[in-house]
Amino acid sequence: MRTADPAKMRRIIDAAIQLFAERPFHEVRMEDIAARAKVAKGTLYLHYKDKEDLFLGIMNDGLQSLVERLEESLSEEMPPEEKLLVMNRESFLYFERNHFFLDVIQRVEFIRFGARSACFEETRARMQGILLRILREFPSRERSSDQELALEVVAHSGMMKEILHSLPRPWPEDLPERVTRLFLHGIGVAPKGRKQSLGHAPFVRDE
Repeated sequence: MRTADPAKMRRIIDAAIQLFAERPFHEVRMEDIAARAKVAKGTLYLHYKDKEDLFLGIMNDGLQSLVERLEESLSEEMPPEEKLLVMNRESFLYFERNHFFLDVIQRVEFIRFGARSACFEETRARMQGILLRILREFPSRERSSDQELALEVVAHSGMMKEILHSLPRPWPEDLPERVTRLFLHGIGVAPKGRKQSLGHAPFVRDE
């Protein structure tokens, strides 16, 4: 992507995110994005080869922002429990602020770009690597095999993805703490000093 007016590029990215969130990928046209961003269609092609290139650029840019935020927020002095909590908190905060991107990222699994998606996959691997390093710090996982730890990374990713996509917003303020507790200790463990409630389906909520 070439150097450009930051304000104009922000309009293009925001317009594309909104359209990809609203419609199936094949129904979004470059001219639609240009019209919503209020730029000439040719401007898009100055920075992106085609619609797929724009889509993958948006995906990678969004995920990179989250990864960089996580790397800035974590310090070596933190115990692993706190690191996991910070990772969950920053993830929920990012998607709370960028809910359009959450809708777009849900669609990427149904679209295959082959080798062109390598950059996005590399960024996603960076995020999974952060979680893997945190898990390795837990004393209870000192003897865990690489396969066991990899399975935990997949389990955490799946849990977060389902909550992000399915739990109605606004999310509870203590959601990161509750998700962290659930991942580390399992179902049935209530916060200290509080009774657990069944709440309302489909999600368990404390009263």
